[in-house]
Amino acid sequence: PLRLGFLDEELSGPPATAAPWLERANDVGADVVRVSSGWGAVAPSRPARPTDADDPAYRWDALDQAVRNAAGAGLAPLVALTGAPEWAEGPGRPASAQPGSWRPDAAAFGAFATALARRYDGSWPDPLRPGSTLPRARDFQPWNEPNLDAYLAPQWTRGRGGFSNTGATLYRDLLNAFYRGIKASQPQATVVSAGTAPFGDPQPGGRRTMPARFLRNVLCVSATGRRTCAHRVSFDAIAHHPYSVGAPTRSALNPDDVSIPDLGRLTRPVRDAVRLGQALPRGPKPLWITEISYDSSPPDPDGVPAARHARWTQQAIALLARQGASVITWYLIRDQAPEPSFGETNQSGMFLRDGTAKQAATAFGFPLAVTRRRSTTARVWLRAPAAGIVRIERRVGGRWALALTVGARRHEVVERVVRRKGATALRARQAGATSLSWPLG
Repeated sequence: PLRLGFLDEELSGPPATAAPWLERANDVGADVVRVSSGWGAVAPSRPARPTDADDPAYRWDALDQAVRNAAGAGLAPLVALTGAPEWAEGPGRPASAQPGSWRPDAAAFGAFATALARRYDGSWPDPLRPGSTLPRARDFQPWNEPNLDAYLAPQWTRGRGGFSNTGATLYRDLLNAFYRGIKASQPQATVVSAGTAPFGDPQPGGRRTMPARFLRNVLCVSATGRRTCAHRVSFDAIAHHPYSVGAPTRSALNPDDVSIPDLGRLTRPVRDAVRLGQALPRGPKPLWITEISYDSSPPDPDGVPAARHARWTQQAIALLARQGASVITWYLIRDQAPEPSFGETNQSGMFLRDGTAKQAATAFGFPLAVTRRRSTTARVWLRAPAAGIVRIERRVGGRWALALTVGARRHEVVERVVRRKGATALRARQAGATSLSWPLG
């Protein structure tokens, strides 16, 4: 199955306000909620017993509620932590560095991870519900977009031999410490590396590192698949945020930037690192897309028109899955209010502010795309919304006719070749749900 989900503060707030959006997330076939929090928000002061989730320095309330919300709606929480508390930053943070980004203490982060995984191992008493335990979280993600100095700084330092990618070294230490800490409490948990931002500066020394270059430096492998240093790094899955400046088929211009069609620029160095023993534990590393979206019009006048927004939504999901993505979390289920402006907020939800579903909600819940077309055939990709028979239909003239049927499990990916026979469009139906049609013109 292909797991889809959302990242949205609407899903992590008080139960009364979160409940209708969690229900809508279920309605459009979500499996996952990416629960994002700050390390500094949970540990604003240094704990005396950092591996003990009961230390009085910890402030778990908001994160507890977010995990309760997700699990209570039958959705798996992916717990993502970023931003160091002031006490865990390195000395001498310059005024240009964002709070929480400056040389975070990896050992302290690892100790915190032990407490984090222990609290959400499924046996920790729920402080709001005597006699009950907090839900279990199985998936954890250390940091957000560490190839940007807004989250991890400095990205580069200058030495006698030129620039060094300090951000990659800092992140390798953070990831290793977090992995050890999580596994100390939950050996079977999944540690997903931080989703990298899609674009960076072409030359070393800037505030952004191109994601493929950053990942190679974290893994100590070269662009030609050779070992470049002796350091190893531990993680279970690799993540990225492949935003695009255009259609989902548009590649990033720079060879080390990574948009939707370019995921091989990340998966190749990961395979090289596994082969060389640089990435541990040995074995395949699944690919997670932990943030992706497009803004729509309406409501944003500069967004993608609604019908195209829906088409791009399902096309992006299909392209990402066909490159190996096993989890995709969309940024926003509900549009943000345009305050102070549309340009400074996001209108990428599946629903408008008033709860009205966009066309993209259908595309997300039952995505279908034609991935290849020939004169007599077309290859159809889809994700089944439920278990049962899927009917793939073609439109000939003004009528829909059955092309083929296929059995599928809930949220299973199906890919089949369909004969066109004069069809002008294809669609799929299952269990009362109908996908958007895909024109064959």
